[in-house]
Amino acid sequence: MLIVREDLAQLKRDGEAERFRRMRIMTAWAESLQESVNFLGGEPLEITRRWVTRDQVLSDGPFIESKEGISGYIMINAENIEQAAAIAQGCPLVQQGFLIMEVSPILLNNGC
Repeated sequence: MLIVREDLAQLKRDGEAERFRRMRIMTAWAESLQESVNFLGGEPLEITRRWVTRDQVLSDGPFIESKEGISGYIMINAENIEQAAAIAQGCPLVQQGFLIMEVSPILLNNGC
């Protein structure tokens, strides 16, 4: 799983038009992955969030007090974490420094 992380303060400063411009770049890159056997799926996430604790539902507008936020995810099929990291590094927005991707293998439940 590629977890897309962006600087929330920068997103707020850049505004909606820039956010959608970058989203189009991400969509084009994801579409190029679809042509490979590696792409399984993915979606951008809405900015509006709710943070839930044991006792309450919290909200800090669309931007909670943190530097980075998860703005989307991409599911890929890779032989190992090194191949997945190489795929993630090929993202144009990673190359341009607009976002980072966290690469995380999914722990499959094998009936244990």
